[in-house]
Amino acid sequence: MLSTALTQPHRPNDADSPGRFNPEVVAMLRTIGRGAQGSRGLSVEQAQTLMGWLLRRELSDAQMGGVLLALRMKGESVEELEGFTRAVRASLPAIIPDLPVVVLPSVNGARRLPNQVPLLALLLRQRGIPVLVLGTEQSDGRLHTARIWAALGLPEAGNSLEAQALLNASEAVYLDFASISPQLVALLQWRSVLGVRNAGHSVVKLLAPVAGPSLLLTSYTHREYAVLMRDVLQRLGQPALLMRGCEGEAVAHPTRAGELLHIDAEGGLSLELAAEEVPTDVALSACGIDLAATLDWIANVRAGRKPVPAPLARQVESIAAAFPWTRAPPQPTHST
Repeated sequence: MLSTALTQPHRPNDADSPGRFNPEVVAMLRTIGRGAQGSRGLSVEQAQTLMGWLLRRELSDAQMGGVLLALRMKGESVEELEGFTRAVRASLPAIIPDLPVVVLPSVNGARRLPNQVPLLALLLRQRGIPVLVLGTEQSDGRLHTARIWAALGLPEAGNSLEAQALLNASEAVYLDFASISPQLVALLQWRSVLGVRNAGHSVVKLLAPVAGPSLLLTSYTHREYAVLMRDVLQRLGQPALLMRGCEGEAVAHPTRAGELLHIDAEGGLSLELAAEEVPTDVALSACGIDLAATLDWIANVRAGRKPVPAPLARQVESIAAAFPWTRAPPQPTHST
């Protein structure tokens, strides 16, 4: 069974329950659990229902593990990821800022290179662009955005209304998923039990829980996910800037300037080709999990003593150019 130490801090109200056997999920497991060749995908509606069960913990431990591993082995379809994302987004409290905002999910953290997420948010704030950073701390040996953000003394919101107020002041604000969806955090924590990522990790990269104009910054690691995420974002009507990320985060790799794909609210696509040459002398800290070294590097960049990595500067310019024309996608009814 899933250990109490793992789940208790972020479990929903029925946290003391270990979950219960759900006979309705058995047919879904037969559909998705027959291996790479025999499995079939779920419909959008089925995926929405399944994600609701996962979030509300309406499955037994065995069913939870079976579903998450079956999806991992099969690979999520466009319809499944759309349904999962719609279900999670509809479960979140409303954030309704007066201004257009950039939404930057950050759950991967850094391992080898410095975590550039706080620096990107600060560079955008200097342009007068409000930024909502969504993340959560995880025990995976990486340096996550939450620790750097707190050490820098940057604004943190305890709930959606605080985030909304800070965004209205054109701030860059960090909002922990634990504050708005402890159920989603509990789903992410199944990685510690199963040893692999699950559908929740895919969903967080597609979440822009803002009822208003927003531009989602998101990334992929593997090439096949570029097409999958593009198609899902088009179906959601979510304006986004999609790129190959740096260690899983939606920031430009400091020594590799890749393509940037713009997706507008109508699903239109515009591709910025990769730069031909990238300067390699960017004076990065040697160890991405070193908090002190990361803070020192960010301080030197902000003071002008070290340069902003050229790919990151290019990303800022691309976001600033796309931002004024961002329009809001249709939003589902949010819970309150």
